[in-house]
Amino acid sequence: MAGGSDQPDQVFTSTDRIRQLNDVDRDVARLIHSAGLAIQALTNARPDDTPSSADTSLDAHKKRFKDATAQYFALLSSIDVRLRRQVYALEEAAVLAPDSASRSSDVPGAAGAPGASSSLDISWLNSRKDTVGKDKEAELWSAARKFVEENGKATNEKSSVEAGNGHDNMEVD
Repeated sequence: MAGGSDQPDQVFTSTDRIRQLNDVDRDVARLIHSAGLAIQALTNARPDDTPSSADTSLDAHKKRFKDATAQYFALLSSIDVRLRRQVYALEEAAVLAPDSASRSSDVPGAAGAPGASSSLDISWLNSRKDTVGKDKEAELWSAARKFVEENGKATNEKSSVEAGNGHDNMEVD
């Protein structure tokens, strides 16, 4: 029991696997909901579940955004891990075989002679390379930050123009 688990060879039945996939399905719905809450926090709209007297300050928006994105990424990570486990289980049960042999024979010169298989499965390698997702996440955060900054700048300029116009209107009779 080196991994600290009491049941390292636990066997799941088909019913267990289907229940696990149903849980993933429910979490995908929660994932989409948390993404919606994060986007809603970037707007001036009040969340549906808060009273009209709720705090609409910038700090409240930041807190709602931070909470929603934290929930989003926690769910995303959990869903990713559970789906990978399902794929591995299907591969172990020989229900889902790695397609490296069929892919290499479809691409001329991929593994030497046509029909020759390679022990290197590109999809397996790609599934373990996590930098693409992290790079895209960084790009999206940068775009969101730029959007919020531009939106804040436009709001500040509009406020100062309105304040200036109000001041000018008060002086002119």
